[in-house]
Amino acid sequence: MNNLPAIAEKETGTPLPRFGLKTAACCLVLLFLYIADLRPASAQVLNIESLRMDADTSKTWAGSLTFGFSASKNDSETIQLSNDATLVHLGQTHSYLLLSSLNLISIDDELVNNGHIHLRGTLGYRQRWSPELFTQLQYSRDWGLKRRALLGGGIRHNTFQKEHFRAGITTGLMFEHEVWHPEEAPRAEYNRLKSTTSLLTRGKLTESTSLYIVGYYQAEPERFLSPRLTANVELRFTVSRYVRFNAQFSTTYDYNPVPDVESWIYSFRNSFTIVF
Repeated sequence: MNNLPAIAEKETGTPLPRFGLKTAACCLVLLFLYIADLRPASAQVLNIESLRMDADTSKTWAGSLTFGFSASKNDSETIQLSNDATLVHLGQTHSYLLLSSLNLISIDDELVNNGHIHLRGTLGYRQRWSPELFTQLQYSRDWGLKRRALLGGGIRHNTFQKEHFRAGITTGLMFEHEVWHPEEAPRAEYNRLKSTTSLLTRGKLTESTSLYIVGYYQAEPERFLSPRLTANVELRFTVSRYVRFNAQFSTTYDYNPVPDVESWIYSFRNSFTIVF
């Protein structure tokens, strides 16, 4: 959860300018306006864990905008545009994370898209054990996911923290509502209670390069040994104080896929991020 934050530290040691309350509020309003048009969103588990480690705990507000573009031609011509937005608020005790994403894919002039919005709060985020609450909406027209909504909670353990390496585990429960309608397949609707567990590591390879590896295990209690498994591997290259280049590989294997949906899916993605 395809898939938020005790949140995260920035990769550069250089302090960024602080946001005033009015500026932060304006950012929130603009971000909500930007994603208000989204219907719920992707079959992919969201890579939230890499973002949770991405905010400097010395700041009250932090955020980033990510833009991606790719084009390919084989049997078909494919063009993809993507945009992600992240906004983090770190209080004295609790932290909050808002994520949104919109991807537009043109395949031989046929347009498909997917997107999501995710909100998470972490209570006592500075502690080794931190309770969390989260909610999410998704849709993915390319995979036939018309609507996916979830609400859940859990606890995060900051397992290991050193200057250049961090690791943690999060586990909890969520209620998931999905509506699927792939092409040439009947509509299907599911309401399920699931466990969700994620393991994450972050290592700084050089002064300008960081590696993130995140794994997810999500399963219904009565089918715990037939989960949805997801892995995300991401390299981040710091170009300057405010600009970062990202190379990401994501893959998901579902032991109980929806009819007419592949059990194994994967993607490669290159993008650049503006950090503020």
